[in-house]
Amino acid sequence: MLDLSQIQHGLLLPILLHCTDDIGRPMLGPTRPGPEGEALLRNAYHDIPVVVPAIREYWMPQRVKQCSN
Repeated sequence: MLDLSQIQHGLLLPILLHCTDDIGRPMLGPTRPGPEGEALLRNAYHDIPVVVPAIREYWMPQRVKQCSN
């Protein structure tokens, strides 16, 4: 999911938007300046409850496979 070329990476964006690296910089880099960037930061948390179940669904087949071995 951390591979930018994979479509599933988009599921992490609302979460990564709120994450910082070890020195406090945004994980995704600076947001777009202006009202669009501000709106993205202000509203991204609304998407987290939607993406968390999708992330779980993405990983479940792998987890089930590991548990059955």
